[in-house]
Amino acid sequence: MSLLEQILHATNADYININGDRQIFTNHYNVLRNSIYKTLQEEQPLGKWLCGHKLGGSYADNLKITKPDEFDLVIHLVFPENDRIIVKKDPRRPGNVTLDMTEVLNALEKQEHNQLSYTYLKKLVTNRNLLLEDKMQNMIQGAVTRALNKMGKKIEVNGRVTPIVYRRCGPAHTMFINDRDIKYSVDFVPAIRLIARQNILEPEQLRFFKDIRYWDAIPKPLKPFEANNVSFRASYYDAENVMIKGKQKLKETIKFMKKFRDSKQNMNNLKSYYIKTLFLWQIKAKSDAYWSTKTLKDILIDMCRELKTSLATSGRNGKLLFFWDPKLDLFAAFTQRQRDDMFNCVVAHIYTLERADGNLTADIDRNVRSSFSTRAERLSQDEQRNGRQTGAAPNQQSAPKNQSAPKQQPAPKNQTAPRQQPAQRQPPAPSQQSPAEFSSCCIA
Repeated sequence: MSLLEQILHATNADYININGDRQIFTNHYNVLRNSIYKTLQEEQPLGKWLCGHKLGGSYADNLKITKPDEFDLVIHLVFPENDRIIVKKDPRRPGNVTLDMTEVLNALEKQEHNQLSYTYLKKLVTNRNLLLEDKMQNMIQGAVTRALNKMGKKIEVNGRVTPIVYRRCGPAHTMFINDRDIKYSVDFVPAIRLIARQNILEPEQLRFFKDIRYWDAIPKPLKPFEANNVSFRASYYDAENVMIKGKQKLKETIKFMKKFRDSKQNMNNLKSYYIKTLFLWQIKAKSDAYWSTKTLKDILIDMCRELKTSLATSGRNGKLLFFWDPKLDLFAAFTQRQRDDMFNCVVAHIYTLERADGNLTADIDRNVRSSFSTRAERLSQDEQRNGRQTGAAPNQQSAPKNQSAPKQQPAPKNQTAPRQQPAQRQPPAPSQQSPAEFSSCCIA
């Protein structure tokens, strides 16, 4: 195993792997999930439309890094006569669909036991019977608010009561847990579940949807907001999950690219779903053997080069196309400044990895590690190592170390300043600008 490969494995253990904290967070999340879902079942007609839930996003894909403190809870909705929904591509918005409820309403009108659903659905459609995203979201928001009020806006876990703070964030309904011992958020994402034959995929994409039973239409608000919006985001999470499964080093590489993004201010406009999409295209382009026979370092460098190409700014800008509808460029909303800053940051990162692969000095070693960690994380890791070396318990070491840290900083800073130059060349201002607005149904 090469020295760079060894450093990457050590970096994964130190800064990326979340297994140490997983159980504490998931236990608490499970109580919140079960409580909110059970209470929502009492809300009608929404309770009748509920059709199960699942963990979505990075956590479900096993792509979560650093801390398991963000969850995506996908709540499936299925209307009576749901299979009668007529799904069409939205000609104005690639990647989106419209849901024609005409046949559903015609069937429900004649069914006495479904009169409540019929009455409510009539309020959620246009005069052409197209389902309205904003009306749907408003109905769900009201139900979630009432459910949380019934719960007293709190949950009890292991005898301890924790308050819940609720906010609307795009298509998600976000609940925040902020206790002294545990802090995390849950994005409650409503998803209208549709069957395979209702998909609108082209033949090229359809072959990656083989044997998949369901897909989702997500009521994702438009930016800027548009009243009476009939456009829903198409999401093929189940198919994506199958595509990335069993690809050996693929998930590991995605985690490294996400950690690189999180460690660099200029990269924070690169959403997790963009990174995942980059890999979906590479799964299509490369054989399965590539992900098992290539080394982690080689795959990581290859994928960084692919990202560089997608961010290219000279001549015609590079693109990152939505895998399920290539008419949509996910990078189209980036400003030129955002694109330039990310491109330069990725180029510097590739240079660091290539140098490390050719001639790994102690200086380059530290540069590689700093590409996948923040200064605070490195200081914390150093404290833990020093605690283990002296045989003292971590909690005994932390207080004096925190007190003495300011005195110890000048020497390390002088040594490490040259290694930090690639990251410092990009000014942080662009990271404060509006990011591109696309995200997947299970927002990662």
